[in-house]
Amino acid sequence: MNSNTTLEQDYIGYLKYKRYTERTIQNKLGHLKHYTDWLEQEHLDVTQCSYSDIMSFVKQLQRDGRSIASQNLHLRAVRQLYEGLILNEKLTYNPVSNLRVRGDIERIPHNLLSPEQLQAIYDSYKPTTDYQLRNKVILGLYINQALIRTELNRLEVHDINLTKGIVHIRKNIKLAERILPLAAHQVLLLQEYISKIRPQLLKQSDFEKGDRLFFTYANGQTINEALKKLLHVIQKKHPELKTLQQIRSSVLANWIKEKPIREAQYLAGHSNIKSTQRYRDVNMQDLQASLNEYHPLK
Repeated sequence: MNSNTTLEQDYIGYLKYKRYTERTIQNKLGHLKHYTDWLEQEHLDVTQCSYSDIMSFVKQLQRDGRSIASQNLHLRAVRQLYEGLILNEKLTYNPVSNLRVRGDIERIPHNLLSPEQLQAIYDSYKPTTDYQLRNKVILGLYINQALIRTELNRLEVHDINLTKGIVHIRKNIKLAERILPLAAHQVLLLQEYISKIRPQLLKQSDFEKGDRLFFTYANGQTINEALKKLLHVIQKKHPELKTLQQIRSSVLANWIKEKPIREAQYLAGHSNIKSTQRYRDVNMQDLQASLNEYHPLK
């Protein structure tokens, strides 16, 4: 990590504010460097990381052979980085809040939204520009297919089959390949986006976009910044939505109530059914009590 970066300066300032010694600060900077190096390798921005991304970082530490104690030291350094960013009003959400590895990493879903809440979020987003219509399509893929950011970034035009009303999701490092049905209203909106809106957006950019379904105006390879802005717009009307990952967790919890567990596993893209089973017995009313009693990350 470059010692002159604003990120490091903010982090050091926060640690000094917390009255850590110079030796401890240097140790924490060493742990943090593993995180920032990993972010660069994964092409992620520190302000855009979700709980899922943090878990991927922990799994990398495990693959590197680091002990549970070492993993927790890294997590503590990263957690304090986000605490500093929140203190400086650069972020409002800490994806590492109150997490500690005790053994196998497993998270009880929390802050879940009902189908009615998800529908209200979708209906309240009223696009008035081409880019906002693109965002409406993206929001629909979050709410109806429970996609993750990586999958949205990798979608190409030919992955959408409007005739059959399906979307093909290719295998990625986190989730399995699958074919997901589209809702009827999605087919109409996707047809408009692919045939009319996307060509207009392509004309507005001087950069090659290839066959990517979603892209930015600039030469960026991801829509991460667009997703961040979309979340902020939605939160103005729906402050109960903390992260876009929260939408996926909510959709999965709703699927597990409505569908056989193997079908829910396939739709979610989980390679291990244990990942799906976490959602089976979640009780919406008693969720916080369940989290406090059984959450393995404290």
